[in-house]
Amino acid sequence: MNAAEIEELLIKLVQIPAPTGREQKRAEYITDWLKELGYHPFTDAAGNVIVEMKVQEGGYTVLMAHMDTVFEDVDISVVKNANILSAPGIGDDTCNAAFLMAVMKTLIGQKCRPLKNLLFVFDTGEEGLGNCRGTRQLMQDYKDKVDEVISFDLGSDAVCVKAVGSKRYRVTVTAPGGHSFHAFGQKGAIETAAEIIHEIYRIKPCEGTQTTYNVGMIEGGTSVNTIAQKCTFLAEVRSDDAQALQKIDGQLCNIFDSFNNAEGFAKVQISYELTGFRPTGNGVPEVTQKALADTAAEVICRYTGREPVRRSGSTDCNIPLSMGIPAVSFGGYRGGGAHTRQEWVDAGSFEEGYNIILAFIGKYFIWKD
Repeated sequence: MNAAEIEELLIKLVQIPAPTGREQKRAEYITDWLKELGYHPFTDAAGNVIVEMKVQEGGYTVLMAHMDTVFEDVDISVVKNANILSAPGIGDDTCNAAFLMAVMKTLIGQKCRPLKNLLFVFDTGEEGLGNCRGTRQLMQDYKDKVDEVISFDLGSDAVCVKAVGSKRYRVTVTAPGGHSFHAFGQKGAIETAAEIIHEIYRIKPCEGTQTTYNVGMIEGGTSVNTIAQKCTFLAEVRSDDAQALQKIDGQLCNIFDSFNNAEGFAKVQISYELTGFRPTGNGVPEVTQKALADTAAEVICRYTGREPVRRSGSTDCNIPLSMGIPAVSFGGYRGGGAHTRQEWVDAGSFEEGYNIILAFIGKYFIWKD
């Protein structure tokens, strides 16, 4: 497929809403598109669209791109200005899904034969509270049959080689509340939530690691003249180090618990539930992991002329890396504004992006002369 055809496919794909947990319409489109090419895709319990190529005994290489985006069902219009295409979700990860589809069209068109067992996967639930649902299901189903995982995600400027683990909580604060004037001084849920959040932001992350925390959403209250009876907020901790993640998670939960027993908070109740957990890496063979990352970096550099940075990240690769299975994540496009409504991609990068994905995947195939 040429760049114009990829652009046409991308525009069609991004206009099919695929918020996390509701990827079915996009999955149906991809399934039908692959069937028309002559593939035999199937859908698993998590809604992943999978094409399996088994040519021998032994393990599989997984080649995947996630279908979901961070945006709810919205009317998505693509705006084009010269080579720049703008729309929510057009880059992460719709563009790489389009590249993967385009490569699969080339492979079947050229009658290429796989050299080893492969799984092409368009997966669900990578974003946010999707908690890597699709990849968890895939790894559960194939367990020890997976040799390596390559997730085509985000742009060509970096290769994600290390898993950032995370824990996410929904915290609920309840209090008696009351009238803002007549019950002044009564503890309120929003006031208490603010005090808890203040304590969270006093945590000092472990040195020598990349460890972070964040409160990303807060809601509650009834009116401007009401002392709030209920308030909820979402908090997370992240780290690229397992011990540091465990430590900061303990600090976070200790803060929540401390307010249930604190003086002056007798009528206030704090509860919290774990809404998401992404593990860090565990026991991945360093030599194999480096070789996989080196291959990805070499292919990117070959077509862009730029050496990509190697970094940590929270991606579908967290799941295989936590199981000791080599995995890397990288993409093919140039763009920006991921997770915003102003997200954009440069159509001038489509040819090189397609070639990056094709060159990487092509080494697993025998090409006809």
